[in-house]
Amino acid sequence: MTGNDSDLINAWLHDGDERAFSALMTRYQEQVFYLVRSMVLDVEDAKDVTQKAFIKAFNNLKRLRKKDNFRGWLLKIAVNLARDHLRTRRKHLALEPWTAKGTEVTPERRMMDREIKRHLKEALLSLPPRQQEVVGLRLLKGLSFKEISHLLDMKEKTARTNFHFGLKALRALMAQRGLRP
Repeated sequence: MTGNDSDLINAWLHDGDERAFSALMTRYQEQVFYLVRSMVLDVEDAKDVTQKAFIKAFNNLKRLRKKDNFRGWLLKIAVNLARDHLRTRRKHLALEPWTAKGTEVTPERRMMDREIKRHLKEALLSLPPRQQEVVGLRLLKGLSFKEISHLLDMKEKTARTNFHFGLKALRALMAQRGLRP
């Protein structure tokens, strides 16, 4: 089933067309999963949080005022659920995307990547939570500051400031460990 988000939502809400919500899930499942995956450490946890986000969206779809903003609304639900998960499970940002792409994978390279990830994880975890989130969403997911500000309920300038200070602290911490970008 195709159509814009608003049409699919209306087909689901007014006509009870289950294919419409299924189409929305198919359209956004990967985006939601990778967003959540950037915030939680475990792949299975990310799958669980993603599923919970769609269930919550399904149950609250009638409350969505701007039908054309479904994507942003869904991503916000996912971010909030990932935050809840982190609070209860005490897990932190995943670091898989930090490995260098296009380099030959040798046993030595794998060992270096693991060591860099370990140092990077320690450095990221020492940042204040807001800076962790902003730096992770910006660097790991490539989101714009506008998107980050919307997802995290902050002003765009606040997102930029958190990113600036978080990145500055991250660089300093990595330099203390003898690792320079």
